Amino acid sequence: MKRTPTEPMDWERPSERFLAYLDRLSEACIARDREQLDKLLRMRLSSHLPRAILDEMEFFRRARESNLRAPLKLMRYVHQMKQLATMPSEKTQLALELREREVAAPVAETRKRPSSRRSDVPGKKD
Repeated sequence: MKRTPTEPMDWERPSERFLAYLDRLSEACIARDREQLDKLLRMRLSSHLPRAILDEMEFFRRARESNLRAPLKLMRYVHQMKQLATMPSEKTQLALELREREVAAPVAETRKRPSSRRSDVPGKKD
């Protein structure tokens, strides 16, 4: 079976595939579907998740069915990724204005430091 290459991940904009993966992950987490969580966390896309999200997913994999906690970190992360995906593509990074500095010509004469020998110090003899 021949695999079609997938487009590389853009570090400034999440792909539709990654957003779909995050949606499936949040649905499985809310439904407390441990089998689906295990399957999704074994996928290669899980390597793009931050450590805090992975820790929260591990908590939900091990949590009891009666647990009422919501996957807030995952939900925040999904929201941030969706916001990044909808941003205009031409300016995702602020431009940094650089101006040329005026560089002074090097000074021809160099000042010598006074030597620190004992004979130079007043009041001391060799």
